[in-house]
Amino acid sequence: MGVASRRDDLRPRLLAVAGLAGVAAYLAAVDPAEGGVWPPCPSRTLLGLDCPGCGGLRGTHDLLRGDLLGALDHNLLLPIAVAVIAVALALWLLPLVGRPARVLRFPPWATEAALAVVATFTVLRNLPFPALDYLAST
Repeated sequence: MGVASRRDDLRPRLLAVAGLAGVAAYLAAVDPAEGGVWPPCPSRTLLGLDCPGCGGLRGTHDLLRGDLLGALDHNLLLPIAVAVIAVALALWLLPLVGRPARVLRFPPWATEAALAVVATFTVLRNLPFPALDYLAST
């Protein structure tokens, strides 16, 4: 593979890193709870229900500022989701350091278990019981 071809293969990855860095910098600087360019959650707007991702932007803002407890208060599953996304992204970015890209693969049982956890979390965070208020995206 020639130098030009290798550079062309790396360009999308470099652009993705630059784009993610820009979005992360904006999200760290602008609290989604106070404004910004972020759209409202369709589930929350149309149905009045928290989807599994509700609170994710506010939680990511808190994570970028080093506030893990604040992030957990907005969305309990967020740190797990961020960790999985970070590992998948790191494997995809391996060509930037001269290694072949890899794909993060989970066994079927893990995917099914994750879907069950997300579905249960979604139902529980929308039940009107004071004992479950900590699951809401407040």
